[in-house]
Amino acid sequence: MCSMNLPQDLICRPYRQLARNARLANARLDRACMALRPGEWEAPRTSFFPSLKETMVHLLNADRYYIDTLRGEWPGLARPPGSRATAAEFAIERAEVDEWLVDFSESLTAEALSCKISIHWPERTLTETVADTLLHVFMHGQHHRGQIHSMLSGTSVPPPQIDEFILADNGEARVEDLKALGWTEARLTR
Repeated sequence: MCSMNLPQDLICRPYRQLARNARLANARLDRACMALRPGEWEAPRTSFFPSLKETMVHLLNADRYYIDTLRGEWPGLARPPGSRATAAEFAIERAEVDEWLVDFSESLTAEALSCKISIHWPERTLTETVADTLLHVFMHGQHHRGQIHSMLSGTSVPPPQIDEFILADNGEARVEDLKALGWTEARLTR
């Protein structure tokens, strides 16, 4: 039987895992897009946004918007958007945003998750918890990563596997990814 009084570490762990998953999955998608033939990143595709580039830029812009909201009392990403002319230039900014989300999620406490924040939308202001805002950010990201994955199926580069980062027993599938980021398996399990 599981105890209903979870230690703070277990309360915060899913957010850390989701942030790390997003960082690793985005890195794989960025590498795939950097390997595309010239013009494929910008080429028209069938999806909600009409190209890989536009889908990826939308996701990055949304993440930056929510980071700006979360930064209210937490220091972080203050640099303006970088160049997005190529997939390689885009990947630099994507990595910076993802690292901010990982660092932020790794510093979370149960108390911080319950903090209320204001999210300013054009028609109204939402009041949400940090926990629900982060869940929205991660679910929104996964939604668009799925679209990007699907669009890659129609290119010269096969779509990479993007869901091997949470289960502990999938370690052999992510060795190179962790090495590229300077991460260890121990970092994924804390």
